[in-house]
Amino acid sequence: MKREILWFEEATAYPLAEQRFIKACGFDLSKPKHQRMLKRGSQVRADGLAGIRLGGVFSFWGAEYFHQGKLTLGELEIHCHYFEQLPEEAVSGLYLYLLTAGECYFSSEENIVDFLYADMWGTAYVDAAAELLRDRIRKDLESRMGDSIFGIPSSAYLSEEFGPGYYGMSVQESKKIMSLLQGEELGIAVKDNGLIIPQKSCTGLYFVLNDAQVRIEPGCMKCRGTASGCGFCRFSTSDKERREGDAE
Repeated sequence: MKREILWFEEATAYPLAEQRFIKACGFDLSKPKHQRMLKRGSQVRADGLAGIRLGGVFSFWGAEYFHQGKLTLGELEIHCHYFEQLPEEAVSGLYLYLLTAGECYFSSEENIVDFLYADMWGTAYVDAAAELLRDRIRKDLESRMGDSIFGIPSSAYLSEEFGPGYYGMSVQESKKIMSLLQGEELGIAVKDNGLIIPQKSCTGLYFVLNDAQVRIEPGCMKCRGTASGCGFCRFSTSDKERREGDAE
């Protein structure tokens, strides 16, 4: 499949990233103390993160790759139990993506507060890049609507995001998406355990759906995927079993 590689300048993503940073820190900027904390956090960004480039790559795949709850792309099959809940006739295609904020160099790893701020900035930039990438994917989808080649109706829309570690999808699936999108061109690598390097990177997919009645529940606790694919579910399930055992 044809890929599209995108690069976002830090200045473009910064307003979105700043909003996410402030929210993640829980700052109330009407309070002088929080204003000072934001000033310190902003200095951490200026020292180590200002000017970073955010890279992304995505590709479109037609509906023919999704059959009987299975997603088969070339010789690779991406597994997720939740796929079985999607009506095949409601799927008009899908998008795979990878994105990264690259290596985020911290101003001081010896100062735990600065280290924490830098880490939160890195996450905020990834989230901002994900929003920019989704906007680009949405525009690509709009360009395909009504084209007889793709068979995508004008009412089509992007699903909630699927990705390794969510909805019961194993983190090992990162390696497959990496292979399909050739993420090494963005400086991305995936370890044998599915961990993506650089750390501030992510991957996933969106289905193109044509039925407004099909809604993917975004709430993790209501997810019908296998608990073994999600760390949160795995730990919460273990804790529940432990408490029930103690009660006996």
